Amino acid sequence: MQLQRYIRLNGRSRPVHAIAFDLDGTLTRPYLNFAQLRQQLGLTGGDILKWLVELPLAEQEKALQLIEAFEQDGVENVAWNDGARETLQAVRALGLPLAIITRNSRASLAAVCRRLDIRVDLLVAREDAPPKPDPACLLYAAERLGVPIESLLMVGDFRHDMVAGRAAGAMTVLLTNGRTPAWPVEADLVIERLVELLAYLEMSDEK
Repeated sequence: MQLQRYIRLNGRSRPVHAIAFDLDGTLTRPYLNFAQLRQQLGLTGGDILKWLVELPLAEQEKALQLIEAFEQDGVENVAWNDGARETLQAVRALGLPLAIITRNSRASLAAVCRRLDIRVDLLVAREDAPPKPDPACLLYAAERLGVPIESLLMVGDFRHDMVAGRAAGAMTVLLTNGRTPAWPVEADLVIERLVELLAYLEMSDEK
């Protein structure tokens, strides 16, 4: 007999075998000013990373330097989001494998984890798989963690997290940080603070 973990979503319990968290604005406090980055890049709309790879090589290198400086500023000013450390500890105590899936570079992701002493089972950066909103990064995480994609829970604060999760077939949780999203919300669960997630997790005997 072993304990099975479940999450209550839309009035029913669903098995959860692993949880993937976004980084910026989810595990770490909202800090990065993407409007300012777009202004520096001269980009008025669209996906920054998709725009980046379509640039001529010389322009791409210049833009990448701005993006890396932007991410480094985020590393230097990083702090835990409200309730994030306690949530990670509690989920870890349940025995659930944990991942971080971010659009950030591997270098900045690793630096944040060192600064905050974040320990999870898997780190997925933009170099590892096509980044959110592409579902490939979630499918990659599920494969590496050895869990069915439908039992992976994606927790994030932005539309890209929800789009990627739903497209992959994962369960989705939107963290609003107390702000009403300016875009249509399509998520299995919406919470204001990360610690609220714990109230929806359950454990049950499985024979």
